Amino acid sequence: MKLFKSVDEKFEELGFKKTEQTEYGAYYEKEITEYKYVHAIDILPKASGNHIVISSQKGVNKDGFSNAVGLTKQEMKLCVKKMKEMGLR
Repeated sequence: MKLFKSVDEKFEELGFKKTEQTEYGAYYEKEITEYKYVHAIDILPKASGNHIVISSQKGVNKDGFSNAVGLTKQEMKLCVKKMKEMGLR
């Protein structure tokens, strides 16, 4: 039995799968079958130190834009923990 779970494991419990992690960021996706879209979370470093989290619908809508998707408190906490794990302070 594991005493502590990693941030990635906690994201998995919420239904997200990590699709990629590089020095340019960490990327997670979760399929929302009820509304037929994929929720994407991108955790990205910026040279200015003002690192960002982008939460959106994967792909674009008919107007050519990505729809924003709100984050729950638990999802946002995991994003902040992932930033710290990636060394983004």
